[in-house]
Amino acid sequence: MRRFFQHRSPPIFLCHGCFDLLHVGHLAHLLEVRAEASKVKGLVYVSVTADRFINKGPGRPIMPESERRALVASLKWVDGTFIAEGPTAVESINKAKPWRYCKGADRKFQPNVGPDLMAEIAAVRSHGGDILYTMSPLVHSTDYLERYRNAFNTGNIGHHGAVV
Repeated sequence: MRRFFQHRSPPIFLCHGCFDLLHVGHLAHLLEVRAEASKVKGLVYVSVTADRFINKGPGRPIMPESERRALVASLKWVDGTFIAEGPTAVESINKAKPWRYCKGADRKFQPNVGPDLMAEIAAVRSHGGDILYTMSPLVHSTDYLERYRNAFNTGNIGHHGAVV
């Protein structure tokens, strides 16, 4: 894995996340990152949070890390993926040393930047990189899961499992 990130040419654009349920928000974010990376002939890498670091509630993650990684890796606009071996993205940032660490717009407009994001920003800047905030629509896997959970509890499931 070390040789994977030995040099920074071409520039690396790093995305990080759980990717528990791949959804349109993920796709829009990754496509926007690809468009930005293409402007400088950069590569798009994605670190997928390891199962043991996901604490989004009971039954999560829905899919094991190997499957989540495989789904993201199958996207043609993603150049590489790896499992994040730390509780935050800092370890992934220190491994990849990205030119741009990519976050969604929801992070840019948060009223209070949490300690994890502050540490991520410090890590990427310590390697000479910066943050790229995409403007992709705000979507969370947790919202989808809650919607389906409520639909199952109320019997509002339509043909082919669609929530009605």
